Amino acid sequence: MKKIIVILFLLVGVIHSAIAQSVVSLELNGFIQAIENVHYLAKIKVTKVEVTVQDDGLEKQVYFADVLDTYKGEFHKKINYEMLVEQGEDIVFNSTPVYVALCINSTGNYYWPGTGSEFKLSTAIDLWLAENKEKLINMDTVEGWCK
Repeated sequence: MKKIIVILFLLVGVIHSAIAQSVVSLELNGFIQAIENVHYLAKIKVTKVEVTVQDDGLEKQVYFADVLDTYKGEFHKKINYEMLVEQGEDIVFNSTPVYVALCINSTGNYYWPGTGSEFKLSTAIDLWLAENKEKLINMDTVEGWCK
C-alpha cells in the first residue's frame, strides 16, 4: 500500500511539473509572438485611465502609465496608449506592473492592438528578456498586429 501511495505521489509530481512547463512555454511563446508583431514593448505600471464615449458606440480608454523598463522602441519615463472597446466594457486597471506590447499609429500615438498584448510579470519572461534585451532594442517589426 505504501508503494502505491509513493508511486501516486511521484506521478502527480511529474504531471504537475509537465503541466507547469507547458503553461510557461505557451506564455513565453505568446510573448515572443507579440514582440515580433508590434512597435513597442515595455514594463509599465498604469497610473490612471480616462474614458470617452465615441459616436460609433465604442469607448476610447486612454491608459496613462509609468514606464519601468523599455525593451523595444523609443524610451519613455511615462506613456499613454489608447484602447477602443465596446461601451460598458470593464476597465482592467490596477497598480501591478505588466508588460505591454503596443503599436504606433500614423500620428505617433500608441495603441493597444488587442488581446494577447498584455502579460503578467513572470520568471520565464524575465529570464528571456534578460537574455535577449540587447537584440530587442533594434529588432525589426513585422507589423502584423499594427495595421
